[in-house]
Amino acid sequence: MKSETNDIYEMLDTLSLPVAAQRFAELSKSPEFGSYTALQFIREVLEPQYIETLNNRFETNLRLSSLINKGALAENLKTGNGRIYNDATVDQILKFHFAESRQNVGIYGVTGAGKSYFLSACCVEACRRNYRCKFVDYSDLLDELIVLNRQEDLNKYRKRIRYYARIQLLFIDDFAISRYSEEGIKILYHLIKLRDDLGTSTLFSCQYSPDEWGNQLSDEKECYGKLDGIRRRLTTGFTVLIEKA
Repeated sequence: MKSETNDIYEMLDTLSLPVAAQRFAELSKSPEFGSYTALQFIREVLEPQYIETLNNRFETNLRLSSLINKGALAENLKTGNGRIYNDATVDQILKFHFAESRQNVGIYGVTGAGKSYFLSACCVEACRRNYRCKFVDYSDLLDELIVLNRQEDLNKYRKRIRYYARIQLLFIDDFAISRYSEEGIKILYHLIKLRDDLGTSTLFSCQYSPDEWGNQLSDEKECYGKLDGIRRRLTTGFTVLIEKA
């Protein structure tokens, strides 16, 4: 390496840009070193570091999301292979403008329609775009919060529900799959209201239409007001109906 470039290499390395430093070292030894324009050279040095940083960020986001089906692909979310989508709506969702607009996304369909795969593919793509995501099963989510809410010290409950409320994109699989008493519905209402207040977006899969939630979420009359509040807040945004061909 030319001695006059040593300091630049050291700067890149000190700035924790090892890939860029290595690429700089390679290019500075190359016979084509003098043929690059300034912009071309900067791009050649920084691009490998940029790509590695994006990949590392994506892998970290995906790990923290708790998603199980990490192989789900957004490119598969189109009509075909026995599934029918509203392709125009799906295209809009995959641009993630709904997150900036503080809207939610509901994925509906019968059992086996591919709702969980759709939700998983959206989660993978969101992680790729550097959104902070969490993927949870509906029953697991409520069961966890109910247990914490029954403890004498409610600090853990408050901390956990604030955590779920602040997640940028919360993915809830199999929403309304189990009925809960007023205790569970009160917690669900609390969470959905907090997320609505904070402007964080929720994506959920469900085999029941919103007008059936009154019976599916809980059969206790005392829950009516809370159920209406949950439905009203969650159904603002996009709706995807997956049909079997």
